Amino acid sequence: MSRLRALPALALILALGTLHLSQASALSPDSSAPPEELVVACNALDVQFDPHHSIYAAEAQIFTGIYEGLFTYNPSTLDPVKSACKTWKKSRDGLTYTFYLRDEAVWSDGTPLLASDFRDAWLRALKPSEKADYASFFDIIDGAKEYRLGKNPNASSVGVSVIDDKVLQVKLTSPAAYFTRLLCHHSFSPIHPSMLKARNWQGAIPYPVNGPYVAASFKNGELVLEKNPRYWDAGSVTIPRIRVLLTDDDAEVTRAFDQGEIHWLAGPMDLKALLDRGAIQVAPMFGTQYWYFDCSQAPWSNAGIRRALALLLPWKEIRSQDSYYMPAPTLVLPYSDYEKAKGITDVDAAEAAELLDKAGFPGGKGLAPIVVLVPEGSEDAARVSAIMKKSWGQFPDITVKVQVVPAPDYFQALRQGSSRGGFTLGVQTWIGDFADPLAFLGMFASDSNLNDAHYADQEFDKLLQSAAGKDGDDRLDVLAKAETLLLSSAAVMPLYHNLAANVIDTEYVLGWYMNALDLHPFKYLSFGQRSVRPNVALLIY
Repeated sequence: MSRLRALPALALILALGTLHLSQASALSPDSSAPPEELVVACNALDVQFDPHHSIYAAEAQIFTGIYEGLFTYNPSTLDPVKSACKTWKKSRDGLTYTFYLRDEAVWSDGTPLLASDFRDAWLRALKPSEKADYASFFDIIDGAKEYRLGKNPNASSVGVSVIDDKVLQVKLTSPAAYFTRLLCHHSFSPIHPSMLKARNWQGAIPYPVNGPYVAASFKNGELVLEKNPRYWDAGSVTIPRIRVLLTDDDAEVTRAFDQGEIHWLAGPMDLKALLDRGAIQVAPMFGTQYWYFDCSQAPWSNAGIRRALALLLPWKEIRSQDSYYMPAPTLVLPYSDYEKAKGITDVDAAEAAELLDKAGFPGGKGLAPIVVLVPEGSEDAARVSAIMKKSWGQFPDITVKVQVVPAPDYFQALRQGSSRGGFTLGVQTWIGDFADPLAFLGMFASDSNLNDAHYADQEFDKLLQSAAGKDGDDRLDVLAKAETLLLSSAAVMPLYHNLAANVIDTEYVLGWYMNALDLHPFKYLSFGQRSVRPNVALLIY
């Protein structure tokens, strides 16, 4: 899913742990009647409403309101829930899925939701000229990869067929137990025929959608979602309106939350100033912050050179629990049945010297300058880049340049890569788009549109392909080998696994549950009774 606001976990824990209880009156609701709207604050973002070209966490949250695929996430367990499809069946060999759409499912303009709307949207995502960010997610579908890469220009070769108006059939390259979970991702949503060729989605608001809400307006950093009366399950949607404020003003939104003007802080927040400490929700999430090399050009395309530089870094200092609550030597958060991947954890100057010598750069002599991009305002990125510069700067022939980039422009600078002046190392946070290691590892396939590192390794690609033909523990073991290969080559150097931080009164806003993707479908939210806390914790210094 998506790049996320980076919040070092330890900073959050420290904010929670350095408080002093003081008597203060909690706010009381002005009325017993539930509000007509839910107000949410997310970080400032020029929202990309096109589901094939959005990569940010806030966009994924917004999309839970306006789009709906064949399946959506259970808000608590993240298990797939039948949504646009009323039922489905799988062939005995696990290769063919047949989905039956709900008869009552229509677009917000009243036109029927058809199987062809899914097929056409998916083919749009796969069209090579579209360069959809998540196009590689479709590779599990027979013929999708060949069409996406332009090797077969015939769209009819893709294994997505319309059996009739309400029946969609999908053929896979190999059995995939995670397929219905993958279909929860917003890139698998249908697109109204009128929007298939649209480029200015913001300007088209309110365009037809099939979710529980319709985007009614978007201006001056405020998005208004109105309940969709034509939604097939409209009776279960209890909040008439959702207002999303896109801002980085931590102090103002925190004040507004404490005053009852905002119900959920999903990005900007000032935990030190927050009065209602009981509303802080913190949980581990399926996300990781990591540094990565731009592997597109020499010498950084050489795995030996990357590994040599990584082996010169003091990882115990970098990943110290003085800095991170959940230090991460691996890219994928380990969980039951997936714990075998290994990353670089120690300094090994001898191996580093050997690798540099073998690559023709003894002691780093002749090596191009190392350009490290740092987002402005990130204290942790500044800390780690300083350690990098100090460690590599011990070699007189190695030059390290740290470039600070304004935060709003940072990810664009990373995506421009070497074609626009270049960089050697960048940092970002990634949240898994579905609860599976492939949500991270698939980004680094050589033909992935999400491969900002431009990592290309035939053995890594082969391991991913091999895993696609396996199931259960065998599949996870192969994916762990692929992750170990990725980490050992130092294309990716993980720092920490994320904690999701939200501020919301879950006794007042019902249906909101902490989960590993930090995704909370708007459909399930409703208002209950506001908590009354006689003791509100205040930070005292």
